[in-house]
Amino acid sequence: IEAGEIKNIVVMAGAGISVSCGIPDFRSPKTGLYHNLQKYDLPSPESVFDLNFFQETDGKAFYELARELLPGKYPPSPTHAFIKLLHEKNVLKRCYTQNIDTLEESVGIPAEYVVAAHGSFGTASCISCRTEVDPRVIE
Repeated sequence: IEAGEIKNIVVMAGAGISVSCGIPDFRSPKTGLYHNLQKYDLPSPESVFDLNFFQETDGKAFYELARELLPGKYPPSPTHAFIKLLHEKNVLKRCYTQNIDTLEESVGIPAEYVVAAHGSFGTASCISCRTEVDPRVIE
């Protein structure tokens, strides 16, 4: 990178870069989000993200879980800082992430460089009319 020979870097990130920040992953036994969703008495752990279940329950479990994961509660990791450095060196072409935490944006990576495969807390919209709303509405 320093020599200018590498000009196009694509990052593909998963839960591992955010677990060190204190955000649990989904599937780890005993510590993962799916394991800890038992307190919501869901038909299955995935139900918390199911649109039909959300509508049937007024989103109660989803909003409780979302409040635990809201942006600003967790600091970015050194990996997030490294991805920002790639952007500052003009070699980051895109950062694809499975994470919904917006930690890439929190370190200063412009949103247009981040593709959040599962969505993120960076956007929110009405499920009925699809009107975009301020994502802080979840708070």
